[in-house]
Amino acid sequence: TAMIDRPVYFEHISRKAAQRWAQLEKDPELAGPWRQLFNQVQIPRHVLSELLQNADDAEANEASVDIDGDEFVFSHNGHDFIEEHFASLCSFGYSNKRALHTIGFRGVGFKSTFSLGDEVRLYTPTLSVAFHRRRFTEPVWIERNGSLSHRTEIRVPIKDDHRRRELERNMEEWRQNSASLLFLRCIRCLRIGGQEVRWVSKGSGPVKNSEWMALSTNPDTEYLLLRSVAENFPDDTIEEIREERMLSTAELTSFPPCRVEIILGMEGRLFVILPTGVNTKLPFACNGPFLQDPGRLKIKAPEISPTNRWLLQRAGELAAKSMLQWLRRKDLDIEDRCKAYALFPDVDRRDSSLEGCCAKIVEEAFEETVTNEKFLLTENQTLVPSEQCISVPHD
Repeated sequence: TAMIDRPVYFEHISRKAAQRWAQLEKDPELAGPWRQLFNQVQIPRHVLSELLQNADDAEANEASVDIDGDEFVFSHNGHDFIEEHFASLCSFGYSNKRALHTIGFRGVGFKSTFSLGDEVRLYTPTLSVAFHRRRFTEPVWIERNGSLSHRTEIRVPIKDDHRRRELERNMEEWRQNSASLLFLRCIRCLRIGGQEVRWVSKGSGPVKNSEWMALSTNPDTEYLLLRSVAENFPDDTIEEIREERMLSTAELTSFPPCRVEIILGMEGRLFVILPTGVNTKLPFACNGPFLQDPGRLKIKAPEISPTNRWLLQRAGELAAKSMLQWLRRKDLDIEDRCKAYALFPDVDRRDSSLEGCCAKIVEEAFEETVTNEKFLLTENQTLVPSEQCISVPHD
């Protein structure tokens, strides 16, 4: 069998990465922030989420994850790397991604795989490379005979039992709750240790742009997915995004309008496609292109982020408008119309934590939207404004 040829661009990218490391190793002060940010993304429970996002960006429609002996194995059927994408993988502090619904900020996603072990191997139809912890952006070619896989595959020898157990817990969490698959653009199916997980549509929801969904592994539990219309980013949010992404004004002209989504029946976690560590007391989960903190565990505080404030307000408006539409459905039984009140938030507005601030913004936007609207459903099936009907207690 013939040896596989390296892509034309490999040597140039490899040499550039090596030169950068030589520079960093001579100057510890320069290398410090790199190492610090690299260490911040070393969380085993984030690995699968990060790799799924990368697979979705490669337009894969299915992916699989498994533990093979002592190795973590992830693969997908998306596009192979082109030079630009591989260069992004072999750098740090920069990402080729420009669309706001992707989260490749600073190109850190792939680096999270080092939380499992000290060597990460990447195989694609054209690549056969390894990355090592000491110089985590420098690719080393692995000589292989025969043809490479038609899929993209990532393998990481798992360093110890602690990491393995954390990884197994995370895989089980994904089996039980694969909410992120609802927000990914392309991936619809995930195989976890041989078991297939996919979201199945249970039919149209009670309002426009809504759908009842259930997991294939738990078909009896239904969730309501509600999508807003797409809206353009306001000027102050575009300015903030430009600063965050270190982009010039010219590079910002092509940002598309964005939607927000909420899922009724799911805990009040915030998603940036992938789950964040922000879990509010809201009665629904929210997904949108929130700007995250540098460690990418939570989101930037809305007090200092006009983008996050705007997205949270939109989530509140979406919940309120959906509730009003649902209540106005005179063709539904009164019991079914009453289910709309599940969208009504009731949070502690005095809670000054990040979660409390986010929930407060959503609730205030909800309240503003329903003010002056008829949203109280009476026993004779009419709607009246606030404070214009009486609830009589049971005897």
